[in-house]
Parts: sequence; C-alpha cells; structure tokens
Amino acid sequence: MKMTAGPIRRIPRKRGSKKIMRKPMADIAETALRSGHAPTDRAAARPLAIPADTVIVADVWISGDLGFVLLMHRRDDGLLAEELYYSVRRTDSVWERPDHLSGGIVGTELGTSAMVEDALAGASVSVVAESESLVHTGRGSDGDEGELVHTWELLVSGDADLIEIERFSPAAPGTSVIFRRDVPGFLMLLVLLPGERARVSAMRKENSSFTQFGNVLDLHNPEQ
Repeated sequence: MKMTAGPIRRIPRKRGSKKIMRKPMADIAETALRSGHAPTDRAAARPLAIPADTVIVADVWISGDLGFVLLMHRRDDGLLAEELYYSVRRTDSVWERPDHLSGGIVGTELGTSAMVEDALAGASVSVVAESESLVHTGRGSDGDEGELVHTWELLVSGDADLIEIERFSPAAPGTSVIFRRDVPGFLMLLVLLPGERARVSAMRKENSSFTQFGNVLDLHNPEQ
C-alpha cells in the first residue's frame, strides 16, 4: 500500500488484534452495496464518535458493476480503524460477496468536527490514504483479467455539502463528465480505473445554488 503525506496515517494491524464483530463486515458491506449509498443521516455520520462493537458505513463508491465500501469501527483498544471492501455485480444484478482489500488503524482521532478541521489544516478536501489493488473488473476479453484500480480516501470539511468530481476517461481524454456526490460524512471514497483522471472540489450551498470553496485535488490512475 502506498501512503500519501497527510494528517492521517495507517498503522499495520498486528496479528491477532482484529476485533470480532457480531455481524461479519462483509455482510455489512454487501448490504451497503445493495442500498447503493452510505447512510444519509449526516448527524449520525459526523463526527466519527463510533462506540465499541459498532461498524459504520463511511462511504460507498459504485462505478458500473464495480462496488467499493469503506467501513469504520472502534477496536478493543479504543483505536479507530478502517476496512475497505470490494465486489462485482453479476449479470443478474446481484452483488458477489464482498472481498476485503485493505484495512488499518486511523492514526488521527476524528471524534469531533474541530479535530477534522485541524487535520485538514485549512483545506476543504485532502487525500488521507491511497492504495492500489489488482481486482477483477470483468472488462477483459475473457472477462477474467485483473486491473490495478486506485483508491483514494478523502477527508472532507464539515462545511461541504457536496463533492464535485470532474472525471476524464482514457477513451476521450479531451472531454469530461461532471457529477456531484452528497457528503455522508468526513471520509469519502474515490476509485479510478487505469487511465482515468479526476478533479475533485468541495461545494457548499449558498441560497439556492452551490459554490466551490477551498482547494482542488487532481488525481490520476496511470495506465499500466
């Protein structure tokens, strides 16, 4: 896993330290994929004051028939941890049981809005962790080829109501598709396939319109 500079760092999980949950995390991720989004109760998602023996869905990213779910939980030792799951949607529209891609300890406590803003250090959105994973995408000629997908975890200011993503495809690098995502909580996912690029900015509602504020992230998953 490659790490980026930022206020949050992952600490490798020690063997035997994984907390046993009442409900398997893969089941929680599968339920989130079936719903298609993270819980919309922002009051529950912000801040990340997660009690022990509880797992929350921080964000869900779906692109075509690929799905990714970011889970957050509190370990027995009180530390905040994250887990990333992935799945493929079958031709009958049913998601396969999600596979675990990565996980670790969040090195900075995000229990209050002030803690999040301190970690952002004046930015409206920042990359706090990133990774590459070879996953089955079903896009190969035989349907079984794996591709390196790049995943970013973004820390988002509490002042943001939306995240605007301008996405560029390698098939048409001169054009882009712009879409907006509601901000369910402080941590959000962004996943790009090989050759894709995205510009990410935070938006806040002012009267009846949305205005961009703060910095802009330019993220790229180069073709292999």
